[in-house]
Amino acid sequence: MKRPDPIISCKPGAEDIEAMNNRVQWLEILYHLEGRDKREHPQHGTYTGLHITHHPTFPGMDEN
Repeated sequence: MKRPDPIISCKPGAEDIEAMNNRVQWLEILYHLEGRDKREHPQHGTYTGLHITHHPTFPGMDEN
């Protein structure tokens, strides 16, 4: 059975390494999308708030 969302873990905690890696890749995409990789960005070097900021951009995604 294939999980509907590859970011949702099917194991407790951080045991689902595939899901954790998918989350890291997702945050990295959002980080570059926002331009936080550039030194002049006010939030350069931080990943805080990326999901909340971009959540409304992707319809059909659950908030959790």
